[in-house]
Amino acid sequence: MTWKDLVAQALAELGGEGHLTDINRLLKGHPKTATNPTWQDTIRRVVRQYGIFEPLPPDRSGRYRLVMPAEIPAEIATLDAADAEVDHGVAQGMLVTLGRLHGYETYVPKTDQTIRRFQGRPLSEVVSVRDCDDLFDDRSIRKVREIDVLWFAEDDQGLYPVYAFEVEHTTRVKDGLDRLLKIPERFHSRLFVVGPDAGTGALFDTLVSQSPFRQHRSRFTYRLYEDLEALHNATVQSEELREEFGIARHGVR
Repeated sequence: MTWKDLVAQALAELGGEGHLTDINRLLKGHPKTATNPTWQDTIRRVVRQYGIFEPLPPDRSGRYRLVMPAEIPAEIATLDAADAEVDHGVAQGMLVTLGRLHGYETYVPKTDQTIRRFQGRPLSEVVSVRDCDDLFDDRSIRKVREIDVLWFAEDDQGLYPVYAFEVEHTTRVKDGLDRLLKIPERFHSRLFVVGPDAGTGALFDTLVSQSPFRQHRSRFTYRLYEDLEALHNATVQSEELREEFGIARHGVR
């Protein structure tokens, strides 16, 4: 059971909403809190991070409501690169959908959650992680919050990034690499740049052969827009076949 599951269970027992003090009261003595000396801080962080915990007014009231998100169907999508940049929201939405279908918690930057859309929905309705400020609060790594898409897993210490993606067009590849490199090595995250063509791929290869990226070359991977579209749509089709066959997904929220 993850911290997200544990807090959701506590709020359900409280009738769907409650104050942090009520959540703490219910969870005091649970095996996960008994082995974590800072468990109250962990719970406070968890309710801020996940989209299923909705803060209730007024601001900083300490009260939260459990909001189980509606199931978002996976649908075929198209990235139309042509001679211009792809729609960033569509690319991010594809990556978020892939992360969700593979069992990861997903995040895009706060501004993008509001202004960018995928298949008619703001990205805020598609991602599962609302806020990762606490995870990347040190000044030296705050740029991680601006990475286009993050896939998280959770252990006893909380969320940690497993995959990170930057959708970049031509000359902005270096900016994306700079942000990706801010993820601390201790997480062992796989870092991806997704771009339009072999020309941008050649620029990627040149950059990762230079300092400061050279010593981290094995962490970086370049993929084409068409690769992302193909993987997304193949995964969606596989999901449709699974549903038609009657097999339930396991371990994916």
